[in-house]
Amino acid sequence: MKILFVNPYIYDFTAYDLWLRPVGLLYIAAVVRRFTGCEIFWLDALDRFQEGAGVKSGKSGRGKYYREIVKKPEIYEQTPRYYARYGIPVETFREKIEKLPEMDMIVLTTLMTYWIEGVQFTLNILVNRFPDAKIVVGGVIPSLIPREKIEEYISADFYVSGYGEKKILEIIEREGGKIYPYPDFSHIDNIPFPAFELLTNRRTLPLLTSRGCPYHCAYCASGILNKKFVERSVEKILEEIYDMHETFGTEEVVIFDDAFLVNRRKRFFRVFAEVSQKLKLRFHTPNGLHPGEIDEETAEILFKSGFETLRLSFESIKDDILSRSSNKVTVEKMMRAVENLEKAGYKRGDIGVYLLFGYPGQGLADIEQSLRFVKELGVSPHLALFSPVPGTVDFNNLQHSGVLTTPTDLYETNKIYYLYNKPGLSREEIKYIKDLSIEISADVTRKPEKP
Repeated sequence: MKILFVNPYIYDFTAYDLWLRPVGLLYIAAVVRRFTGCEIFWLDALDRFQEGAGVKSGKSGRGKYYREIVKKPEIYEQTPRYYARYGIPVETFREKIEKLPEMDMIVLTTLMTYWIEGVQFTLNILVNRFPDAKIVVGGVIPSLIPREKIEEYISADFYVSGYGEKKILEIIEREGGKIYPYPDFSHIDNIPFPAFELLTNRRTLPLLTSRGCPYHCAYCASGILNKKFVERSVEKILEEIYDMHETFGTEEVVIFDDAFLVNRRKRFFRVFAEVSQKLKLRFHTPNGLHPGEIDEETAEILFKSGFETLRLSFESIKDDILSRSSNKVTVEKMMRAVENLEKAGYKRGDIGVYLLFGYPGQGLADIEQSLRFVKELGVSPHLALFSPVPGTVDFNNLQHSGVLTTPTDLYETNKIYYLYNKPGLSREEIKYIKDLSIEISADVTRKPEKP
């Protein structure tokens, strides 16, 4: 049996590769390679490092995607931004699939609910090329959206909700593929390392040390996608880091955890105290760290281990927004975290802070006050545009209040569309906040160090 794993195109107003890697699909590919007799193939429309990608890619592992401006869906007509397809040139994609043999199965992942048009576009090309292949769609969309609703947007033979390691083997066996004995994947350490050999750029690789999050923020779907918070063993994490470095020559590692520093003495301390002594790697945390977990010792290990890109999840200075963030951070905790990081050796201007923008009930003064607070701290703001994620408390409240339509329209979950159409902010106010954020960021990053 021949199986093609696919990471689809993005259709959106904006997209930037902040070390975005299809780690879930890589785990599934590794399971199929290890526990079946199937021959696997790989195609990533978002891989900027492959031949014919249409963009120049530097060594940092992040950067702009090749894009082509496309017609907006009708719902987005009044949103004052260009709408585009992000990913390798379509001609390159078609050339690559033409060189492939006939496939028995195509496994395609999904990420953002509002990237549905990219899924549709990618599947249309694949189905025309491989009309007899069984289509398996997994990832975020089938995990958050009921099957009857998904079928209004995309057609597949199988929809995989939640973790797919066991489910993909069951599907393959059902379709006549050869399956070997496999372990209980509910124990996270039994899952093989992701199939990083399939990636073009292995200098920068993703790492998961846990799945899920113990917090239950009103706007976040982590608790829906991951029914419980589970942590990998220290031994397995270290084994994977060493394997990355020795097998692929990996120099930069991107942490994909939702709750990286939770239970930090059990996992983070033990892993990275050793890593800091044995390897010289650079680590990045684009998903955000919980400031309340950063005491002096944690900050010191972060610095000594080579954590270069730090993003802290502060969200807002407003109390009611912080309470909807599970009270995992307070103004005092934020100030203390920055002080500890500075004491460990970081420059304040190099510390990034996520602030929610466009959040329900958030007024112009609220976000402006949060930006001013961040400026006083001397750290760099990053606006995190609110996206209403199906199944979350905030999404359900917005539907009940009539702000979002019922039944769910996946296009309404787009963060840019939501910002310009739902929170009640004018275009001038939106521009003012964006400009203020850029101004503060430029100001704090050029500030001289404190004596």
